[in-house]
Amino acid sequence: MGLLCINCGSPVNALFIQYSPGNISLTKCAKCKAVADEYIECEIMILLIDLILHKTKAFRHLFFNLLHLNKYGLQDLVWKAAIIFLLLDTCRQVVLNPSKLHSELSRSDLSMWIATGKIMANTVLSNLLFFCILFIMVNSFKSKKENFENSYMEVSMAILFSSYFKIFILAMMVWDFPSLTVYITDIFVMSSNAVALRVITNSRMLESIGTSFICHLAKLLTQHMG
Repeated sequence: MGLLCINCGSPVNALFIQYSPGNISLTKCAKCKAVADEYIECEIMILLIDLILHKTKAFRHLFFNLLHLNKYGLQDLVWKAAIIFLLLDTCRQVVLNPSKLHSELSRSDLSMWIATGKIMANTVLSNLLFFCILFIMVNSFKSKKENFENSYMEVSMAILFSSYFKIFILAMMVWDFPSLTVYITDIFVMSSNAVALRVITNSRMLESIGTSFICHLAKLLTQHMG
């Protein structure tokens, strides 16, 4: 994954020229003539707000330029994000059906651990189905585009990182929120995943929305069947 102009998505050699410590000049994209990445000089809160607003510029900066400039190990980041992703999904199921876990807890510690294991197993199974369908559909994008070069690790990274809104599930476990809030969070995550897929695969928005919707629907049905 190389550096990109966040405006048009064209590759760039550098995002800034450093003349001295603290003295830099942002480079312009040769194709669109705009500043390649203005987020270089922005506070992190501006980036977070633009991610919440689903701006493709912010997603390009996060997936391509930020990771490249800080030289993060992509594989380590993906595995850590996957663990957090699964834990938050498990918390989601507990929030939606707390009575089931509480009833097992009232019986015995063993019953509680068995119930927790079933929830975690269902979470893992539903997410395996989610990513299997995702990779199959992304592979269909690949067959349509000769310049498609994204690996499954990069696609996974895009999905995991764009699911950041799941963190609010933790707040629902502390404070009393209506269960409808969980589904609102799901819709937000699904739309964020669609934008992330569009950025990472350079696909059409309709393709990305359809892929995100189908994957989330299959995952939701699997969790309810469990």
